[in-house]
Amino acid sequence: MSMKVVVLHQSRTGNTKKAAELIGGAVQSSGASVSVRSVSNIDYKELADADLIFVGTWVDGLIMFGHRPGDSGKIKKVPKLWDKKVVAFMTHALNPGNAAEKMASLLEEHGANVLASRSLNRHHLELEAPAFANEALSLSNGVGVTA
Repeated sequence: MSMKVVVLHQSRTGNTKKAAELIGGAVQSSGASVSVRSVSNIDYKELADADLIFVGTWVDGLIMFGHRPGDSGKIKKVPKLWDKKVVAFMTHALNPGNAAEKMASLLEEHGANVLASRSLNRHHLELEAPAFANEALSLSNGVGVTA
């Protein structure tokens, strides 16, 4: 039986959606079954059945400070992820600050077991997103691995 993975994204300009699709493609090429969806179009059964869930948004804030997950209100509407293995990802242009850590905390408050969190540079998504997906997959297959 193949691993079931759901990749949820909240995208404003299309960069996070592109990252989600690249992550989904990398996960699918590993043999897992994958669903890539916007957080406004969640399939609750898919989420309940998932072995691993990626949740992504963009980095919001000023260039030097104030970095945080973009549109966190929509991320908070994702159903509670009790004891689910979750990977947080974000997209940024210049400096992500500590937004990925804030995203991980947000998801942990939502009951998730966050394995990893990273912000991906929107100018290097083709390289960074699949590499991060593969890294997250190897973490999810490990036992007792934490970020």
